[in-house]
Amino acid sequence: MKPIRMGMIGLGHIPQNAHLPALSQLVEKGEVVLQAFCDVDRGIVSEQAKVWGAKSVYTDHREMFDKEELDGVYVCLPPTLHTDAELIAAEKGVALFVEKPQSLDMAQAVAFCEAINRAGIVSQVGFMSRYYPSSEYLKAMLETRIPRHALVQLFYSGRHIRYWTSRMALCGGSYVENTIHMIDLLRFFLGDIEAVSAFYFYRAEGEGPDPINLPYAYNVNYRFKSGVVANATTSRVLNVNYSRREVTVVADDALLEWSAQNVVLNGEEVKAWDSRPNAFALQTEAFVDAIRKGDRTAMRSSYGDALNSLAAVLGANASAERGGELVLLEDMVAGRVMWSSGEDI
Repeated sequence: MKPIRMGMIGLGHIPQNAHLPALSQLVEKGEVVLQAFCDVDRGIVSEQAKVWGAKSVYTDHREMFDKEELDGVYVCLPPTLHTDAELIAAEKGVALFVEKPQSLDMAQAVAFCEAINRAGIVSQVGFMSRYYPSSEYLKAMLETRIPRHALVQLFYSGRHIRYWTSRMALCGGSYVENTIHMIDLLRFFLGDIEAVSAFYFYRAEGEGPDPINLPYAYNVNYRFKSGVVANATTSRVLNVNYSRREVTVVADDALLEWSAQNVVLNGEEVKAWDSRPNAFALQTEAFVDAIRKGDRTAMRSSYGDALNSLAAVLGANASAERGGELVLLEDMVAGRVMWSSGEDI
């Protein structure tokens, strides 16, 4: 079996701690070869190439695409740093894995999606929560039920982690950068979202802690195309070492609670896993298998599918900016309603 030749653009935290460990397992099996790494930081890309055994290193992705024969490429960049890597990959017929959030510019994401669709390449956006066995299990339980309501509650630390994820203009806020995972998971369970309305508790200038300028809290309401309604709440407030995540779906006869390790039905655990499954590894295996088979329909979150998740979180930003005004996601995708991240200052 000929190994899949994989490239990597961006060698930051997530590639080092999630994608490359998963890919390395397939390298050991002879299913993947790490053909080329690219990062603007020569020191980082050279160091990571040595750690993971990449054959070539670049600081310019265009040069990498020109010189390398790749079957697939990971684009793992902060959302404001996307330029033309997706377009080049599509033009060259290279399968694409893009980390979320895909962009803070909806028009850019739509343009990328159109190029990917024209090229007919395999694509995947990094929504690994769809690959937890618990997600599959809960989704199957909903096939015989009619869901009516869903709830996401995320309570996180207000402490600084990385600079770009602490700045509204660089990450779009915690709701866009992080909560998008759970919004996409709701879509996996319930289908596409139609409309959004949101209110944020904004942080006053200089309140910090430095360099954070994100809202304290995000309160968002959704209407799905099926008629299901949902509320998603995220806060970045706590100054203690504690956090909590809750995902709930309500049907006529079932209050279903999801976590990465179990599913609870009406207060009783109905399925559990002894250890937390590695969703990054499962997602990686699926991506590599889809490339080998040339099956663009095999991915659970193709670039085209993931547009609705991106529109749902950028639409929340747009609604909050407009005082809670109802925003239709079709208007976000069409460019009739926009949210601009502005410049980081």
